[in-house]
Amino acid sequence: MADKILGIVELETKPVVHPGFMAGPSTFPFPVRRRQVPGAFTCNVIDGDKSVEAGYVAAARELERYGVSAIVSNCGFTGLYQAAVAEAVSIPVAMSSLLLVPFVARTLKRGSKIGLLTYDAPKLTESHYACAGWSSKDISVAVGGIEGSELWYEFAKPAPEIDVKVLIRDVRAAARKLLDANPDIGAFVFECTAFPIAADAVRKDTGLRVADVTTLANMLFSMSADRSVS
Repeated sequence: MADKILGIVELETKPVVHPGFMAGPSTFPFPVRRRQVPGAFTCNVIDGDKSVEAGYVAAARELERYGVSAIVSNCGFTGLYQAAVAEAVSIPVAMSSLLLVPFVARTLKRGSKIGLLTYDAPKLTESHYACAGWSSKDISVAVGGIEGSELWYEFAKPAPEIDVKVLIRDVRAAARKLLDANPDIGAFVFECTAFPIAADAVRKDTGLRVADVTTLANMLFSMSADRSVS
């Protein structure tokens, strides 16, 4: 098992290495190999910039050559590139935690919604859902974001300086606001890969389950094959 490695394709921004973030050395209980994608920044990726898709494909292929067993992304909006990246390599690929939505929906009682907590709610569209294999016509979701918050402005920078207390505060506030407006939410799925550090706080605040990119990465890694075995 120790020979397996998780590959992460990343935005071309300064990595946040605090524990709980994807670049944090103690976040995952297994080896990680990261590759940044030139030209992929928060602003253009959330706008659906297709010009960086080839860069994600190239980064994934490089990670596959290195020997990683599975690939995830450090931005949920890159789910738009899911098909292209998955077709380009022969190992499991999961570009967005939006892929978890159908699974989480099946764990809920009838009539419950999924609360999608995202970096920028107006930018999260039906196209992102379709690339993850589902539609809001089939799965009931309520979408909330952190746009306009201190955290939102900081993550828009190429070299964000993150205050963990501010992050947790802003994510908790967004979750509570979304739940207050949609009391039928039965679970949360975090699109943003910076949010997992606030997952336990949201679980405690709301009593609801939370799935995020670390959920996805651990699941994908556990099902992947050890490529060192001949």
